[in-house]
Amino acid sequence: MSAYPDYVARFYDVVYAQVRDAADKDYYVRKLASCRGRSLEVGVGTGRIFLEALKRGADVYGLDSSAEMIAVLRGKLDAEDHHRVMQSDLAQMSFGKRFDLVVAPFRVFSHIIDADDQIRALNVVHDHLNPGGVFLFDLFVPNLKLLLEGQAPVTDFDGEYAPGLRLKRTVSASSDLISQVTSVTMAFDWDEGGRRLNAEWSFPFRFYFRYEIEHLVARSKLKLEAIYGDYAESPLNSTSKEFLVHCIR
Repeated sequence: MSAYPDYVARFYDVVYAQVRDAADKDYYVRKLASCRGRSLEVGVGTGRIFLEALKRGADVYGLDSSAEMIAVLRGKLDAEDHHRVMQSDLAQMSFGKRFDLVVAPFRVFSHIIDADDQIRALNVVHDHLNPGGVFLFDLFVPNLKLLLEGQAPVTDFDGEYAPGLRLKRTVSASSDLISQVTSVTMAFDWDEGGRRLNAEWSFPFRFYFRYEIEHLVARSKLKLEAIYGDYAESPLNSTSKEFLVHCIR
C-alpha cells in the first residue's frame, strides 16, 4: 500500500470533509455505532469516520498503513484511547483480538495491487472476525470511458485550510486496462509562512469489476452475502457508481 506524504495527512480532513463525507460517512458511522460488539475500521486514516463512531459509543478500533495518518489521528485522541489505533498493512494485521464488524471504507482495497495480497487481506479479515461477523468494504464501479481517455487535471478543492490560508488540490489520472491499475496524481498548492508552496504525489490505484470481486471473495475464507450499488444498499444496476461489498465469516 502506498505511503501517504505528510502534507496529504495534514490536509486530509479539510479536503475530504468537502469531497467525500456526504457520500459515505453517515453509512459507516451508523454501522459502527450500531454494532453491539467490538468493531474495526481498516484504513482509519485521520479518523474521518472513526472519531464520530467512537463519540457515539462504538467500541471501535482503527488500522492504517500510514504512520503520518496515524500520527494525526492519535493527536486527536485522549491518551487512554491511543491503544485503539495501530499502524500496519492490512495483509500483515495482527490485532490480537476479534471483531463483530470490520469495515474498510473509501476504496481501501484499491490500494492493494497484487491479487495474492488481496486474497491474503481478505483471509486476515476473516481470521479477525468472530463467527458470523461482518466485513463491509467499497470500491468504485469503473467508468470505461474515463479509463480509456484518462482524467485531465480537475481541481476538486480550492479553499481555506485555516483562517486566511488557502489550499488548492488538483487531481489527474491515467489507466492501464491490462494491469487494471490507474496512476493517480494529486497536486497540492498552499499558503504557508507568507509563501506559496506546492507538492505532487502519484500513486497506483487498482480498479475491479463485479465478477472479479465475486471470484476474489470466493477464493478467500469469507462468504459473499451481497454486492450493493450504493450506500442505501440498493441492488446493483447500470447506473451504480459504487460496489458496496458485504461478506460474513
